[in-house]
Amino acid sequence: MKDNMKRALSSMAICALLCTAFSPAIAHEAHVHGVGKLDMAIDGDQVTLHLDTPLMNLLGFEHAAKSPKDRSAVQKMALKLRDAGRIFVTTPAAECRPTSIKLASKALHPILLGKPSTPAARTKPTRSEHADLNADYVLQCAHPDLLKTIDVALFTQFKGFQKIDVQMVTPKKQLAAMLRPSNSRLSWE
Repeated sequence: MKDNMKRALSSMAICALLCTAFSPAIAHEAHVHGVGKLDMAIDGDQVTLHLDTPLMNLLGFEHAAKSPKDRSAVQKMALKLRDAGRIFVTTPAAECRPTSIKLASKALHPILLGKPSTPAARTKPTRSEHADLNADYVLQCAHPDLLKTIDVALFTQFKGFQKIDVQMVTPKKQLAAMLRPSNSRLSWE
C-alpha cells in the first residue's frame, strides 16, 4: 500500500513538473475557451492524468451552479468525468482500471462534483469570470508493458473542446502532443 502511495505521489509530482519542463510560456498560458491541458505520466504500473480545462468546455458556462438546471448539468458532467474508462480508453490488453479520481473547481460546490459531504466539502464556491475544473486520475494497469495508446474521449463527451494540449512522461521519453476531435489518440511507441 505504501509503495502504491509513493508511486502515485511521484507520478503526480512528475505531472506537476511537466508544466514547467517543456516551456514556461505553456505553463502560464491564459485561460482559453475550447482548449484543455492534459498532463500524463506513466510510472511502473500506474498512469497519472491531470486535466485542466475551462468550465466552458464542459458545461457551456463558468458561473456557480445556483439554479436546478445548472446544478443538474454539473452533476451530469461530474458523472461523465468520473467514468474514467470512458474518458480515457486505454489499450485493452493493458487492463488499466481507475483507482483514484478527484474533481475540483473553485466555482463549483464539491458536493455537486461527487465529493462526500464533509466539513471541507461544505465550503462555498468563489466567484470568478473565468473558472476552471481540475481533474486528477490514477489508473492501475495489470500489464503496463502492453499499454500503447490512450483514446481521449473528451471531445465526444463534451462538445466545448476544440483542442487539448498534452504533455507526457513515459518510462522512455517526454513528449508533447495536440489532440483534436479528428485526432484524439495518445500514442508514445
